[in-house]
Amino acid sequence: MKIIFSLVLLVFSIGLSAQDYEQESLDYRKNLSAEYKSGENNVLTAKERKTFGYLNFYDFDPEFVVEARFEKINNTEEVKLATSTSRVASYVKYGYLHFTLKGKKCKLLVLSSPSLKDDPEYYNYLSVFFTDKTNDKGSYVVGRYMELRSPLGEKVVLNFNNTFNPYCAYSNRFSCPIPSAENYLPLEVTAGVKKGFKSFRRF
Repeated sequence: MKIIFSLVLLVFSIGLSAQDYEQESLDYRKNLSAEYKSGENNVLTAKERKTFGYLNFYDFDPEFVVEARFEKINNTEEVKLATSTSRVASYVKYGYLHFTLKGKKCKLLVLSSPSLKDDPEYYNYLSVFFTDKTNDKGSYVVGRYMELRSPLGEKVVLNFNNTFNPYCAYSNRFSCPIPSAENYLPLEVTAGVKKGFKSFRRF
């Protein structure tokens, strides 16, 4: 969990080159895979970790690094999300990200978690849960996640190469929020994490 939170941040410095973003994504993938391999996040069983090589990702694509306009929501409207279990997850609407991806105008809702507001380490973490046309094909059927940190400025760079799967993609021991219908992206986001993982192969 700690590596995910520290490395999945998608608010990057505007002006980095495609090569910089590619290296950043490569480092991110290695560190995220290491978290599963080491057992730090307790997602995979000891038996699964023995055959685990690395998480499955699409090839890096610079077209999935985009600049978004952030729209702040000045209220505390609560959002209830279904999960992969019978649990219902509670969040608060934080704002919207407006951007163009592969020629299509898109909008994603950003959520904050009331359960983290008093946590000294994760109090400013924001969540973006989304789905797209790759779900249950190349990517996990439920959807994929991105994390941000508040406060967000007017411009936010989103790197979809650095998405991650919820833990329930790898184990039914976890309860994971299901993205709301409004966070569906009407295209194939062929970047970032895929479903499954590779065994005994070089990253």
